[in-house]
Order: sequence, then C-alpha cells, then structure tokens
Amino acid sequence: MACLLALSLAGCYEYRGPYTTADVEEGLAGKYPDETIHIRHSGLQTWECWFEELPDAVFHVWVGQGGGDPVPMLYSKLVSDETEVLPAYYQKQYQAEGGSLDTWELYDDTLYTRYTSMAEAEKAFEQLSAFFAWLEGKPLAQLTPKGRYHFQPELPWRTYSPQFHNFEEVAVHGPQDEPETVWEALEGSVKKYYAFYCLPCDEFSQAELEEYAAKTWPWAPKPIVRQGEEILPPELPAGIGLESGVISYGGLYTLLTRLGFDVNGTAEHFTVTGVDGHSYEFSYDFWEEKEMDWANNETITLPVWYHLRDGYPVGIEDETGWMYRGPVIALKGGWNIDEHNGYFHFYMPFFEITGFSASWDVDKSKS
Repeated sequence: MACLLALSLAGCYEYRGPYTTADVEEGLAGKYPDETIHIRHSGLQTWECWFEELPDAVFHVWVGQGGGDPVPMLYSKLVSDETEVLPAYYQKQYQAEGGSLDTWELYDDTLYTRYTSMAEAEKAFEQLSAFFAWLEGKPLAQLTPKGRYHFQPELPWRTYSPQFHNFEEVAVHGPQDEPETVWEALEGSVKKYYAFYCLPCDEFSQAELEEYAAKTWPWAPKPIVRQGEEILPPELPAGIGLESGVISYGGLYTLLTRLGFDVNGTAEHFTVTGVDGHSYEFSYDFWEEKEMDWANNETITLPVWYHLRDGYPVGIEDETGWMYRGPVIALKGGWNIDEHNGYFHFYMPFFEITGFSASWDVDKSKS
C-alpha cells in the first residue's frame, strides 16, 4: 500500500529498452505496411529513416516517454517525427517550385492562418487549395498538413481560452475535404460574428445576415421568455444572436426595439430607460483593460466591457470568460452592484431592463 501511494503521488519511470533496429522496423512497418523504409542507426538509441520514394526527407526515431492511466507511471517507447518532417519537406519543395503559402505558418504537423474578412480568407483558401492540388499523387501525401483557419476580428466571443482576447472560429481544411464545404464554413464564421453583434458588414448584405441569423437562432423551442406568466412569442426574439446564454449589446437593442421601447441610438451605441425606471447606456466602445488572476499564480490582462446604469459603470469583476466580460448580456443570472447610495443591489440586467425572464426548462403547461 505504501508503494502504491508513493507511486500515485510521485509517479514512476520504467525503461523498456534497449531497443534494436528490428524494433524500429517493426514499429514503422505497423504504421506504414505498404511502404519501403530505410533505417540507419545513427547513435545511442537513435535512428535515421527515410521512405524509398522520398530519400531526401530524412526523419528520426528515438526513445521517448509514454504515460500510464490511471496510475501516473511513465515508460519508454519509440517515437518518430515523420509527421513533422514530411509536411515541412513538401512545403519547402512546393515553394522552391514557385508555389506560395505566405499566408500560412507551419506548427508541428498543422498549417495555421488567421483572417478577419472573406478577402483575407480567400487568399489563404486559394493558396491551400493550390498546394493540395500540387500534392495529389505524391508519395505519403496523407501525411501532409491540414490547414486551420482562425477567424479573429475585434470583439470577443466563443474563444475557449481568455488568453485569446478575440472571437475565434476555426475551420479545418484537409486534402480530402470538399472546397465548397470549407468555403461555406469560412463564410459562416464571418456571418455569425456580424449577425451576433448586429454590425454592418461590407462583404454580406443585411438581408444575407438576417437570413443567416434566422436559421441559426430560432429561439424555439427554447429558451422560453416570460413576463410574469405571459410567454413571449418565439418569433419576436427569433434571429437575435444567442450564444452560451447571452445576447450582444446589439441583440439587446434589436429586442428592445421589437418590444416597442423608446430606444435612442444604434445597435452599436444606444440609451434606453428600463422597465425598472433606471436609465441605461450601452456601447461597444465601453471597455477597459483589467488584470485578472490566471493559472499558476499568474495574472493576465484582458479587455472588459461595461455599461452605464444611471450614469455609473457596471461590469463583471474577475471573470475571464467572454460571456461575462464581453459586450453581452446574460438572459439569466446576476451579481451584486454598488447603487452609490450606501446600498448594494443584486442586479439582473436582462430582467430589470426588459421585464422578461428566460428559462431553458420544459414548459409543463403544454405537456
């Protein structure tokens, strides 16, 4: 028991060698049964290898580590880097022959690019499509890298790590993927961003954005939005961007307008008096940078949006997720705010401004 406890706390390492060239041959043959591979011992437990058809693309095999589960035991195993060497080899050869991939960067076995518009996406898309066409029929083409398109404009949304300050949508493009499908995914990312934030877009018409929004955010059968016992017809909020339980400032503007509120301004900057009698002002320009606690006792600096309530700024503190610190309003939940009169108030902005509450529970009255 003592040994098992020590192992669970500290882990253990088991060396399973020494390995031989025969071990390397067996391992590579299992991965590439239809390929002829040359192997040359090049040092202590290291080997140089190359495929018969690609003698200049030399990769290496060496002794690495594997992990145990559930006991954190480490052990030795043979590892190789052909999935990194071959993509780099083909990329270099392609560029030597006049091909361009200057909108892409290779990390390990994946190509990455970032775009903020369809014009930028188009250039990267055309380059990668031409590269895949050049690769067709070449040896080990299945090891060539896939491309990852990262859509990252200004306002935050959907990124899974707060260290990425911006909105992030990812589309993957491999040699076997249909170009039309990839292109639709790229267009969808741009449409989703502009439709969610209710921003004008030079590359898609308002009608196109509204059509996309209607298909993406039907608000039916959930969430159910109520004012008291009265249920808001789902067609009234339909098409307003709803992600992770939040709507954008622009989405709130659209909803208030549909509900007949006296809203002054635009989706990007507006004022309104809520049903609670307080005055509110929202703007995508209302933000400031704040330091927040992060992993391993580190701090990170992030943009945090706020809105004005009776002229006083209101914002979430110490929350890194975009659905809290971004220019968005949650349909549920709230937090304590200072009313500047000696009192604190549990504040639920969506409910207090619109008079409506939202629920994702099943409506039992219709069951």
